[in-house]
Amino acid sequence: MFEKHGVRPDGLLIGACLAVAVTTLAALPLSLAPGWDELVYLSRYAPYDPATPFSAPRSRGVPLLVAPVASVTDSVVVLRCYLTATATLALYLGFRPWTRVLGSTLAPAVAAAGYGSLWIALFYAGATMPNHYLAMAAVGAVGCFLLAIAPRATSASVPSPASTRPARGPLVGLALALCVAALMRPSDAVWLAAPLLLAPLAVPAWRKLAPAAAVTAGLAAGLVPWAVEAHARFGGIRQRLREASDIQGGMRPTFSLPEYVTTLDGPLLCRPCTGDAVDWPAVGWWVVLPPLVALGLYAAHRAGRAGAAWLAVLVATATAATYLAFLPYAAPRFLLPAYALLAIPAALGGIAAVRRAWPSTGADGMDSTNSTDGTNATNDADGAGRGGAAGARLAARATARRRVRATVVIVALVGVCVAHGTVQWDMVRRHVRVQERARADWQHIAAVLREQGVRPPCLVGGTHAVVPIAHAAGCRSQRDTPDGRESGGGVPDAFVLRGDRRPPPWARAWPRHRVPDAHYRGWRVAVAPRPGGGG
Repeated sequence: MFEKHGVRPDGLLIGACLAVAVTTLAALPLSLAPGWDELVYLSRYAPYDPATPFSAPRSRGVPLLVAPVASVTDSVVVLRCYLTATATLALYLGFRPWTRVLGSTLAPAVAAAGYGSLWIALFYAGATMPNHYLAMAAVGAVGCFLLAIAPRATSASVPSPASTRPARGPLVGLALALCVAALMRPSDAVWLAAPLLLAPLAVPAWRKLAPAAAVTAGLAAGLVPWAVEAHARFGGIRQRLREASDIQGGMRPTFSLPEYVTTLDGPLLCRPCTGDAVDWPAVGWWVVLPPLVALGLYAAHRAGRAGAAWLAVLVATATAATYLAFLPYAAPRFLLPAYALLAIPAALGGIAAVRRAWPSTGADGMDSTNSTDGTNATNDADGAGRGGAAGARLAARATARRRVRATVVIVALVGVCVAHGTVQWDMVRRHVRVQERARADWQHIAAVLREQGVRPPCLVGGTHAVVPIAHAAGCRSQRDTPDGRESGGGVPDAFVLRGDRRPPPWARAWPRHRVPDAHYRGWRVAVAPRPGGGG
């Protein structure tokens, strides 16, 4: 149909992706300074020296993603433009296979737009972070898997061995998607791969060697750099996993769903979440999502695509399980893969609701179920004429009622979408303002450090925010430990404090200086005395 009118079959999806890109550019200033996590990835390259600590939970996918720009320039504007472009391309590539899986161009476009409407997706789309790319790898992997297990179309009347083999394109896409996921976040990639490998046990028609091989090969290829680094820097895979668990507060059975409810409006990292209240307007889309997904599953069942919709829900559940059941803190970005996958059945549900309410008419504009064809005519011509007129009036009234019902449904959906968009826009702008002020404070603190003679090469210790503060000052960072000193790190040149925090015992006598221009009050720096008072 689209080709006949000269329109790309994926034109709706492209339009949705571009709309998300424009919204991202409108919401996030291109000049927004890199955040803490972003600096960890960017400082692998010389323009962003000095290098910040690269801890066990992190992986090399994001540094590889930003290499084309971060290796040659420290321009934040160039970086943000580049990341917006790559995020938009990832959004398209992730949902593109679903146009074939669902046999629809509308549902994937609606799903992409729905996912892209979330403030979390908008905020991280232009960020040097792995979560959006992991989400799109998950969506693309499930779509390619479903294409790979589907029999190839053939014009032959008798199926040939070639027609039963999976197409090569979906297999390559499946392997690449798993590889990207493993490069971005190895543990999440394992949770992504597990349902794709186990689902065929429940669905005999999915039991094909090639898709399972593609999943395994892609996952293995993405895990190789992580495993090599584990042996080179951490003493082995087991030791790296243990250290990563310790940094994240100890991976253990837990129930973090309440924490994720409270983070639907932020903060970006809730660790700990004590005292964080629920913002009920922000929870609205969580309330609407389950019934839409349920309706989408029903619609997919009626269309003969129940397996595709259920697999998206299964993989979404698996990718969320590691955070909801094992991680003792919350960050809203961790659930982006689950949201992206659930957007597919939710889109099917929303479309089904509109189509169910929309009046179905025949070629003459009347409801075809109430049309008359004259087969019940009697010998009484006048009676037949009156019966036909009455039937037409009944059909017209039924059509009018359906149009009213359709209008009510559409107006309600538009109202829900407008309210949702307003809330999400308000939240993304709020977090942008918070981050602009916080990241500006890092520069103010760095300026005070320089005024007090702390210049490279230098070592700065202190609170949890010492990493970006030290980087702004051109220094190495040292996180505070219970004894006030990191093992083997030596005595820092300065110590960053906030609020009532006191420096460690060995720095109690150091002169302390307030940071006068900071937006968030209470920042102080304790600077080690220098011989002769020189800088």
